[in-house]
Order: sequence, then structure tokens, then C-alpha cells
Amino acid sequence: MDGCEFYFVDAFVPLNESLGADSIPNAISKVKSTLLADKLELAEVIQCVKFLPEEWIDQTETDESLHDLATKALESDDVVLGTFRSEEIQELYHYKHTVQEADE
Repeated sequence: MDGCEFYFVDAFVPLNESLGADSIPNAISKVKSTLLADKLELAEVIQCVKFLPEEWIDQTETDESLHDLATKALESDDVVLGTFRSEEIQELYHYKHTVQEADE
């Protein structure tokens, strides 16, 4: 950590859709617990996106692809965190995610 007050990270969480409307709050709670285990705190959720591998086109330049991280979360049935970014890096970081429409 480079001394920044805030860090950004992509968190991949398998959803328990049987919880219905509570599935998103449940997923956020899991992320909070995962961060708390490392003495970190969730300050804000910027975006929630459902991962459908056949629709995602991953163009983000990271150490591990978003597909790999999301797949790892699904396979482990646990929270998987991407690489932490400082506030300074976040300003330069452009999240590129597009969804490809299914062919009819």
C-alpha cells in the first residue's frame, strides 16, 4: 500500500439467486467480510454487473482477465478480488466492459 486513503478493487462474487431481492445485499456483505479479514473496509460500491461469459467482451488490461477472476469466483463459490488500485491509478484506469447481444 502506498499510503493512499482509498484503494479500488474489482470483487467477483457468486450470487445466490434463490435469495431473490436479497442476493445483491448478500453479495455485498460477503465482500465486506472478505475485506474486513484483511483489516480493510468497503466504502462504496461503484458498479454491479452480472457475469455471463458468453456476453462479456473483456478488454481491460489487468494481470488476470476479468473472465478468469469471475470464473474463479464461480468455481470456488467464494469472493475473488482483483488487483488493488490506488486513487491515483484509479483516475487513469478505464474499465472497459461491453456486453455482446445474443444472436437471435
